[in-house]
Amino acid sequence: MRVAKYLEVKELSVYVDSQLVANQFNGIFEAHDESMQKYLKLVQELALDFDIFQIMQVSRTLNKKADALSKLAALTFSHFKREIWVEEVKVKFIDTDRVSAAVEEDERSWMTPIVEFLNTGTLPLDSTEARKIKMKTPIYLLDKGILYRKSFLGPHLRCLNPTQAESIIREVHEGMCTLHSGHKIVASIIMRLGYYCPSMYRDVVEVIRKCRSCQLHAQMGNWDQLKSGTTDNIRGIGIC
Repeated sequence: MRVAKYLEVKELSVYVDSQLVANQFNGIFEAHDESMQKYLKLVQELALDFDIFQIMQVSRTLNKKADALSKLAALTFSHFKREIWVEEVKVKFIDTDRVSAAVEEDERSWMTPIVEFLNTGTLPLDSTEARKIKMKTPIYLLDKGILYRKSFLGPHLRCLNPTQAESIIREVHEGMCTLHSGHKIVASIIMRLGYYCPSMYRDVVEVIRKCRSCQLHAQMGNWDQLKSGTTDNIRGIGIC
């Protein structure tokens, strides 16, 4: 429901194999458990954002694909050729105030001149910098106050300032299954997630340099290149 709301979907039909969940929302069953009452209230609030919203129960035998996807986080399929991304929800939504913003633009950064030019046509006083901004601007898009980098082969990428970039890099490098992957892999994952920063690769290398686990377990040849700054041929830095 959160994803559909973000994508501005107006009509949504949800199929679940839980008779309890479907009938509680449809008013056939009552929610007695305190936790279920909170979830029901949350779903009812989210349902107001759609013109049409319905939950329907289907038998588990007719819901095999969805059931398999729901278990991917706990299973490993080495024969899969395509990557399947799984969101790990660490905190129950009923236990949060739901006032959160994953990306806050609260400081001046490389994005500020571009945003100001797109908003008001304002350019830096320095003629050289002003020319650079004019040349860069066509590949950026400002939508509802958020800056995106246009992409012709995929979705537009949300731009990040250095603080935001470091936070997301640490989450991907240290938080997602604690893989501690190399800088190219981490940067690639972040771009696939839909984020962009012009100094992404350099920022990732800096985070890896400060990662204690990577310092302990990285291959010595790769680590020497990382310290010297020659990272072009490094593969798998810091894989623990």
